[in-house]
Amino acid sequence: MGYGIVECAQDGASQLNTGAKEQCLNGPVVRHALSPTDQEFATATSAKTLADWRTAEAAKEIIPLYEIEQLAVADTEDTYYEARKKYKTKNGKKIRTFEVHLGVCSHRALASYNGKKMRIYEFTDAQEIKATTPDGTKVRGQLVTIEVGKMVDATDEKPQYTPVTVTYEDYKEFENGPVVLRPTWSHIELQGIFDVTLALSGTPSATSIKFTASAGCAGEDLVTAFEDADVKLYNADGTLKTHTFVAADANGVYELTGTGFANGMYINLNGVVQQTEATYESDGALTIAGIPA
Repeated sequence: MGYGIVECAQDGASQLNTGAKEQCLNGPVVRHALSPTDQEFATATSAKTLADWRTAEAAKEIIPLYEIEQLAVADTEDTYYEARKKYKTKNGKKIRTFEVHLGVCSHRALASYNGKKMRIYEFTDAQEIKATTPDGTKVRGQLVTIEVGKMVDATDEKPQYTPVTVTYEDYKEFENGPVVLRPTWSHIELQGIFDVTLALSGTPSATSIKFTASAGCAGEDLVTAFEDADVKLYNADGTLKTHTFVAADANGVYELTGTGFANGMYINLNGVVQQTEATYESDGALTIAGIPA
């Protein structure tokens, strides 16, 4: 049995058994988001709700990828054996190839998904979300295998890029259970999780530890909006250390004050930190060193 949840681009379009007064044609795909194979939204309403996407993003159930270029169809044909009769021996594959213009850090992040079987959501330039439904209610991405190629160096004619191939597990999955949603928000509001590097600023003491938090491949973007609940200080044995949090100053320097600070303690973010505009996770704890004996 086939199911479908399709929101047409124009109000008033109605579909009949063998056609429609207006065809609901989708825009070209411009971006993707990956998810584990068991991830799904409970309803179409949930799949149209930005807050639910961002909650799944913070839980690493949704992995927004990058805007794409040079999208191409690379489908393969069905394979047949022909004798007195014609027998299908292999189904053709639905395959899409594209390029993404990435710096080396983003390439490395994308390449970490090479060879993985995951689900994929597709965002179009008409602000649509393309997905599938197994039952007419739940919404999930299509099952795919993603292949990430080697980064190609820039030339005078073209910036560096990463080639990507997406092979769909079932070429009829979207046809048999199509989902096309038109949310009020844009895919650009899903930025993924930013890695943050914590670093000491100046020399710590038994009563004060100053540090910075930077994002970006070269640590060029200071993150200055962390709050008390976002940062934890631990004793060397992993127990929490009581302290007072001081927000970042004009130079992006945070401070923790208290007593009994010692070398071997460490600072870390409180898991994945989600803020209004962005989501962050540290790339490792900051171990305190340099407190005078």
